[in-house]
Amino acid sequence: MNNSLFNGTVGVNFSNTFQSAATRVSATTAATQIKATGVKTVKMFTYNQAACISAFAKEGLEVLVDIPNGDLQACANNDTTTINTIVDVLSNNASSIPMICVGNEPLGSWWNNAYASYLVKALTNIKSAIATKGLTTKVTVPFNYAIMGNSYPPSAGAFNHGLKNTILDICAILKADNSVFMVNVYPFLTHNSQPNNIPLDYCLFTANSNPGVWVHDNGYTYKNIFDAMYDALLVALENNGYGSLPIVIGEAGWPAFATKAYPSATVANAQTFNQNLINHCKSGNGTPRNPNVEIPCFLFEMYDENLKPTNAGAFEQHWGVYGYNTQSKNYQAKYSLTW
Repeated sequence: MNNSLFNGTVGVNFSNTFQSAATRVSATTAATQIKATGVKTVKMFTYNQAACISAFAKEGLEVLVDIPNGDLQACANNDTTTINTIVDVLSNNASSIPMICVGNEPLGSWWNNAYASYLVKALTNIKSAIATKGLTTKVTVPFNYAIMGNSYPPSAGAFNHGLKNTILDICAILKADNSVFMVNVYPFLTHNSQPNNIPLDYCLFTANSNPGVWVHDNGYTYKNIFDAMYDALLVALENNGYGSLPIVIGEAGWPAFATKAYPSATVANAQTFNQNLINHCKSGNGTPRNPNVEIPCFLFEMYDENLKPTNAGAFEQHWGVYGYNTQSKNYQAKYSLTW
């Protein structure tokens, strides 16, 4: 595990893009509250929020910035204005930005391949511009877990056949850059898609004393779905010659907004999952196939976003560890976490 890339094992995702003007958290407030948790690394979803980057850096926080999917075509076409703007941000904040994410789940099926053809070229051009500038900023791509064509059992882990060539081209770039393979995992979504087949405790890291739900696979025992998802990806990477790429979890979290359609999205479950996720990633236990390592992970997310699209469900606006208090008119923790 290449943990030297980040100041801490567990970081947090931050966005205020989908917050209404009345509830938008300020850069200084966010920086202060994030620092107070003990988190040392923040992952953002844009590169063009200078106030936030500056505020985070002022508090001693590392920042991972992102090139939005909408900018991938311009980067692929080597658009000078776009690339120079991005590289200037990296150059002006070189000491606080260790890595830039290129795209955000750009191969997700919901994009209908809108970005797939630009991704490799965009990554190549950004890496080249970084090198030309003399910077050491790493590059990566935050993938959604649907890049996996098969993930059960973990030993059968394989990439989606239609995406495999693109994924492997990216892996080659990441390996040459001594960077990491970043993927987002959401046990909450997996459980809610198959609540009768995937037990809640197996998703919450609470099945240690319930062997009836453990998964046994080629001599490995899985007591939680997080490890199973991680190892399935590891197998897919190993089978394609990229098993040495460190895996970083770009997003993992649990929403707190229970409805009839999503009964497991409770505050209690959110607290349980997120605390156990933090503990597990920092424990050094690793996974059955990759033991004795800490797992770099970015919790999703710091704040609720009350304007976030709810196509997947109303819970989408309620992933935040912090929610907006209408009486005090500020953001407060919904539940306690020991970071």
